[in-house]
Amino acid sequence: MKKEELKGKVAVLMGACGGIGQEIAKLFDKEGIALALGDIDEGSLKKISKDLKQEPFTLRCDVTNKEQVKTFYSKTLEKYQKIDFLVNTVGIIIPGLFENTTYEDIEKQINVNLMGAIICTKEIIPIMKEQNQGHVITISSLAGIVPETYSSIYTATKFALRGLDWTLALELKEYDIKVSTIFPDSVDTPMLEYEAKHGGSPLTFLHDPVPPEEVAEGVLKAILKDKIEVCVPKMDGILSKIIMCLPSQVKRIWPKYEKKGEKKKQAFLKKVKETNL
Repeated sequence: MKKEELKGKVAVLMGACGGIGQEIAKLFDKEGIALALGDIDEGSLKKISKDLKQEPFTLRCDVTNKEQVKTFYSKTLEKYQKIDFLVNTVGIIIPGLFENTTYEDIEKQINVNLMGAIICTKEIIPIMKEQNQGHVITISSLAGIVPETYSSIYTATKFALRGLDWTLALELKEYDIKVSTIFPDSVDTPMLEYEAKHGGSPLTFLHDPVPPEEVAEGVLKAILKDKIEVCVPKMDGILSKIIMCLPSQVKRIWPKYEKKGEKKKQAFLKKVKETNL
């Protein structure tokens, strides 16, 4: 797709109030894409709308509730008559060793990270099939390619999304429905600070966090170049995929990475503390 063809397209953005979601909304708005923004935080939806050139359609939507998702799509179609892009950005993490993770926290992460994306994607497919075109983009994580200690359930949901999206890309090709997955390394958002303060994996802090604007650019790249996978940064993704071709090396080098990551995590926490003084 050419960049000039973006103007007039319609995008549904689920999880619009998150750090990544807000930047995608701003970038899409800049490119002339009409927006339908969904999130459970109604107050933040109103704030985001004020920063956009075009007035978006906004509605509170819990991605784990299929009736709310259906209503959201229905009202979006009433306003715009079509949906060209769906971007799933909703995600949560509850760090901790697997053995210490409660069933409640397990179910919460699976319901939001995996079932939320599944529901949003499943309900958009009939709409896009009728249009005979569309593009579904899901924000995953490098933890969907390599294992992230102290975040086993989060990692499991992100691995699952990769398998889901690859399969859908094959199944939906005949309807000209494209499917892409974005794999960011750690991103400079409030979620990263939460991880640092609540026992998040040292591996998350191994590299300097990328700004959410770069993830938004990755989404745009997936659309324009019809990429099934986009890693942010690109080199981190390449290295992650190479490492996973050598499972025995993962067990050998992960403790070294964790030790290095822990030092950087403590430095990150110190910086956060100084910033908040």
